[in-house]
Amino acid sequence: MSKNWFRASVNAALLSVAFVLMVTVGARALGAQDVPELPAADGSGDTPEMMIDMVSTVPGGVPGGGQMKLSSLRGKVVMLDMFWSQCPHCEEHAPHIVELYNAYRQRGFTVLGLATDPKGDKDSPGRVKTFMAKAKINYPVGYVTNEVIAYYADSHNHGVPQMVIFGPDGKMVLREIGWNETVSQKVKQSIETQLAKLATVKPGSKASAKPTQNKTKQGE
Repeated sequence: MSKNWFRASVNAALLSVAFVLMVTVGARALGAQDVPELPAADGSGDTPEMMIDMVSTVPGGVPGGGQMKLSSLRGKVVMLDMFWSQCPHCEEHAPHIVELYNAYRQRGFTVLGLATDPKGDKDSPGRVKTFMAKAKINYPVGYVTNEVIAYYADSHNHGVPQMVIFGPDGKMVLREIGWNETVSQKVKQSIETQLAKLATVKPGSKASAKPTQNKTKQGE
């Protein structure tokens, strides 16, 4: 009886291990094939709408306040730039993002800055506004949400600055953490490549509003 019990226990353990491996492999395969994308304004696709609380107006600077629907950005080449107002590396990289925005905005490129500062902290608004003024940020800035982090941030590294770029079809094409010359070149190349596609994908069109059936790997 003890032998049968031992044999049954071993078989159960092996089946459990096999199940875990199957689920793990399946999850990895799913993650490799699915490409994160911006919400669609008509509610189609798998990404839910996300509301971003915007930073209130900075005197002499960027108008803000209220909320922004993330789906409103779809149809453009979009960068989500996640930063922390007290991060020295973020302070160094922010002026470069401003330069990119100014260089490409007329061609359909936009940036949404997302502060990781706690929205409930009474000192956060002042710190974020100071950060914006110091970097001369002239694009919209809001507060990052748990949904944005879950859908778009690197699941293994929530470090900042973290930049996520989407093509005019709403699909993520690049995600980079930190800033150096190599990252700068990759970001610029990605923006230019996606802007070249804008002529064939117009804002509000079906291509920009609905995800395609064919899924490709991130970055392709």
